[in-house]
Amino acid sequence: MVRSRLDPRIIHVLVRKTKGVVDKDSIRPSLSKIRRDYPSLTPNAAAQIFARKHRFSVARYLDDRDRDSLKTIPIQVVRIPVRTHGTKGRLRTIAQYDTQDRLLARHLEEINRAYGCGCYTATFALCRKVLENLIIHHVLKKKYPLPKRAHRDKYFDIDRGRYLDFARLLANLRKSATDFGPDRQLVERTCQLCDGFKETADDMTHSLYHIASKKEIDEKNFQSILDLVRDLEERLQ
Repeated sequence: MVRSRLDPRIIHVLVRKTKGVVDKDSIRPSLSKIRRDYPSLTPNAAAQIFARKHRFSVARYLDDRDRDSLKTIPIQVVRIPVRTHGTKGRLRTIAQYDTQDRLLARHLEEINRAYGCGCYTATFALCRKVLENLIIHHVLKKKYPLPKRAHRDKYFDIDRGRYLDFARLLANLRKSATDFGPDRQLVERTCQLCDGFKETADDMTHSLYHIASKKEIDEKNFQSILDLVRDLEERLQ
């Protein structure tokens, strides 16, 4: 079994982020249970699993050993409970992302409302739009901040004066995966999951008869992609 110490900064974040939701005295026993289920995890990696279950991340505090141990854990579908919003009915939350960006927050809210109303084609289009913006502004621009052309070419069509389309963004991110060092696999997994939204959305755009279904959206597991992008964004800070 892997043995190491839990970073005190991480336990501080766990207590702060779950205040009022989880008894702070129950956090360490919860981490111990996670490690019993997954003995290969370091304590810090177990804390990341705990954080993800509560919709936040402590990835910024993980070292290479912690990240390597996380790779042994398969990505699981995140089940988010249905919440009731007053008399307007039930709204299923399929997209959450910790952000101070008001526009991003409003787009996520619209995704959840469209899904809750059964507007699945609109949900797909919004999910794709959010992923495009996350890859541009939260990943590529942070990784390649210099104004030189070699950097901008990864996300911006300089000749046409507009951002690249989703397919080219993913292709450029995938080609640049080695630039991310130990996070290469995280980049590749993110691109792999994003491909589903690219291909299905392209089908919808070019066909009059393709109407998205609830199953199509559920199978893409949009929240897992958001979690991966959030982890990648934190490592770029």
